Amino acid sequence: MLKVKDESMDILQSYAATPRARQERIRLLLERSTFSSQAQLREHLEKEGCFVTQATLSRDLDELGAVKVKDEEGRQVYRLPSLHETPVDASSLEHWCAQVLVSVVAVFNQVVLRTPPGAAQLLAAAVDRSSLEGMLGSIAGDDAILVIFDSEVHATCAKELLLSLSERS
Repeated sequence: MLKVKDESMDILQSYAATPRARQERIRLLLERSTFSSQAQLREHLEKEGCFVTQATLSRDLDELGAVKVKDEEGRQVYRLPSLHETPVDASSLEHWCAQVLVSVVAVFNQVVLRTPPGAAQLLAAAVDRSSLEGMLGSIAGDDAILVIFDSEVHATCAKELLLSLSERS
């Protein structure tokens, strides 16, 4: 477990020693600070007791979607795309369906997706970005996602699409 003082809230934050927790810490650092190199970010993580190799940090940045952009002063810095800047493509939905979708049930205008514990948020984010026809919104828990559509027809079509995506890979 990693404990870090969160200066913005003046509290001591604890992080689990997992890849997901490490990536969340990196995400928070990139949102609050400016880093022009992986070495600089890695040094900051090490000061907080989070030791990672350059290869792991590079992979984490890639998985988070971090890119180098010019800041207001013209320096190249790492930034995370906002949700609205994240590219919307079927491959993301296809990827997450193939990786974590366990089952799909359509009931009236609703679809319930089941995932392994802890994976619902990943699939829900891809579903939300995919703009499925007739989708009104979704709610994700730990291992289930409820997706609501404007009609039973759209819900049934989405169910079939999601199942077909889960079988590709």
